[in-house]
Amino acid sequence: MKHFLLLFLLTLSSAAFAQHFEWGLGFANQTPQGSMSDNIRGANGISSQIGYRIPVLKNKFVVSAEFGTGRYGKERVEQTFQNDVVTTPTNFMVNYINFANFSHLNLRYEILKDKKVVPYVHVTGGRQTLGSRVRINVHEDRVGGDECVPLEDEVTFRKRNMVWGYGGGVLVNLLSANDRKAGIPYVRLNFSVTQIQGANMDYINVKQLQQVQTLPEPNDGSKEWAVPFTNLNTNNIHNHTIARVYNSPLRQLQFRLGILINLE
Repeated sequence: MKHFLLLFLLTLSSAAFAQHFEWGLGFANQTPQGSMSDNIRGANGISSQIGYRIPVLKNKFVVSAEFGTGRYGKERVEQTFQNDVVTTPTNFMVNYINFANFSHLNLRYEILKDKKVVPYVHVTGGRQTLGSRVRINVHEDRVGGDECVPLEDEVTFRKRNMVWGYGGGVLVNLLSANDRKAGIPYVRLNFSVTQIQGANMDYINVKQLQQVQTLPEPNDGSKEWAVPFTNLNTNNIHNHTIARVYNSPLRQLQFRLGILINLE
């Protein structure tokens, strides 16, 4: 009997605790600002969140963990690889996939409560990632060259940065009073805009990938991202540039549109 009572109380408390939770899923756009917008495009992708409504101050505060991923570029470019070691240039088709990820901790304050439309403000902080996956298609037919191939045909460039931000949004209740009485979970449309800021970070310029083997080197503050190649005839290992790396302050606007579901 004692075990049954303990199990009943545990189940009851867990259900009450779960009523303060919410789950969300939606679309996310990460739009670069400032000098970063000269070199990369906006990233479109998905986001998710899990939040807990703090049972104080009329339940107007929600703290949530938010995660998102998006792609800000996908290119396929024929690149020419040549330097002082290579006598005859080699051409490969190179695939570039560029991604932007985030993981944030968010605190939301709902200005109104229990209304059809609820405006809110929020602050956020966490980690932002920019990266590029590059695949050199060594198994396709090469154009010219003296048997110069990369040591690794797929490499990843990834940088992370701590960020903070602020913004606002609106929640729109999608259910009627009858739906709520029928026990249907509380569902709301969620739209938000957040200004994200962080320190300087490196990233790949995806707007100028036509030819990275540029001579002389451009005077724009960028630097080479070089990977090792080997000459199959001489076994000579040397580097070739596959992209250029830029550095800018992280400034970004995040637009999110999704659905929030909770058990209130």
